[in-house]
Amino acid sequence: MSKSPWHLWKEKQSGDSVRPWDLINPNIGRVDDETFRFRYEEGCLKCPSLIQLTKTCKKCGCFMTEKAKLPHASCPIGKWGAVQNVPDLIDDEGKPLNGGQNGIN
Repeated sequence: MSKSPWHLWKEKQSGDSVRPWDLINPNIGRVDDETFRFRYEEGCLKCPSLIQLTKTCKKCGCFMTEKAKLPHASCPIGKWGAVQNVPDLIDDEGKPLNGGQNGIN
């Protein structure tokens, strides 16, 4: 029996640690503006795999304007990778909101 499109998509996504709900997880930080600009402007916007109209990647299916902001995200064809040392999110008292783990499991 052949695999369904859903199963093929799931297999393709298995190597990527980014999930859609990461975008709304308040415990996951974001990269700084310089890192975002490098990822998006130097990597994504110049890539033939980017669908310009929607800013969606043909390889991973992600909205790259958002994926490029996530520290643990990486380009599916290796143009940029995950950032290791993102400052922890802190509360008003200076305590880490996420136990010092950047919300990445």
